[in-house]
Amino acid sequence: MAEETHDALSLLNKMTKAVQTRDYQIHFIAQDKDQYATTFEYNHLGADKKENINAQLLYLEGPAKEIILHNNTTSYFQPDSPSFSISSSRITEAFPDVIYNDFNSLANIYDFILLGKARTANRGAQLVKVIAKDKDRYSYVIWIDDENFLPLRIDLLDEDNDIVNQLKVVDLDRDFDAKKFKNYIDNRTYPILLSIDKQNNLLDAWRLAWLPKGFKEIAAYNVNFYSSDIATKLFSDGVFSFTVNVSLEQASQLNQIIQQGGRTIFSTNMGNKNIIIIGNLPQVTIEKIAQNIVEKSPENSR
Repeated sequence: MAEETHDALSLLNKMTKAVQTRDYQIHFIAQDKDQYATTFEYNHLGADKKENINAQLLYLEGPAKEIILHNNTTSYFQPDSPSFSISSSRITEAFPDVIYNDFNSLANIYDFILLGKARTANRGAQLVKVIAKDKDRYSYVIWIDDENFLPLRIDLLDEDNDIVNQLKVVDLDRDFDAKKFKNYIDNRTYPILLSIDKQNNLLDAWRLAWLPKGFKEIAAYNVNFYSSDIATKLFSDGVFSFTVNVSLEQASQLNQIIQQGGRTIFSTNMGNKNIIIIGNLPQVTIEKIAQNIVEKSPENSR
């Protein structure tokens, strides 16, 4: 068992390095359970340092949406709304968080299981399952290319091992014209950076009395979105994440839950504030987090 865990960890860490440092072009399909599939093209120029990575995600259906990573900034070009840029070291709409990890640091929270070999996108792959030691989050099965260690398929599984979201590569080309792509990236005109401020006092009045094991607060900030001031806290264990968003606008219903594939959205009112929790966690876990939002006493808020 220890040897299999070591081999699984080695594969996953090679995958993380390959995703960030290699040059490649992939076409993939992403699909939530019982929803239509969406197709994408993802171009990537790798580097050892995150700030030197360049990438592009193209939506191949619907409005011609394009996302570009350049100089540690991600820019969103959208034909049906204003374009904007944010500070970010990767395109989060491409691969999920689980791909970008030092998996050795997760060994006390997750088990890593080798599931054998398979074939997808006309390539051989090794399968690794990433499953939480507790049962309050989803699990992943990742298909890792035998030759270059890039992920070829990523299945998000619920507690019944049903697929709730899947990313599936259908074509991988490591010989695409990287020089031409770099020239395109360097000569684009990019939109202005979206202003994101540090946390203000709006978030200081409450705390989370319970978090799933391994989760911690990693960011807190304020953003003005469509004329609404929203204060946000981001929590993550490195594999899964959720945000708690607070605004002064009241929700029309006290408690609302929306399930979109692996994403759960829970909205409630607390005092004169609207709180929305959004995360790639099961509904029962998001509800438990919401039930453990506690207002701080005045002396503890100082």
